[in-house]
Amino acid sequence: MGQSYARRNSPAFNPGSQPAAREQLVTREDAQQGYARAMKLGDTEALAGNRIEAERHYQQAEHCLRSLHRRAA
Repeated sequence: MGQSYARRNSPAFNPGSQPAAREQLVTREDAQQGYARAMKLGDTEALAGNRIEAERHYQQAEHCLRSLHRRAA
């Protein structure tokens, strides 16, 4: 009983804390690569005339940029 109780109450198994735990796993390099990739995909879609897909990629790039700034603070 003790082991399953500890596992159930650890942060990894607490749905409310999973987003915070996931953020800790993303490194600065991951966020930088994600930003560059999303911007490149956005530019490619914009050149192809797919405005909606381009905007989706640009929004993802903004998310990566916010992650970079949050880590720098």
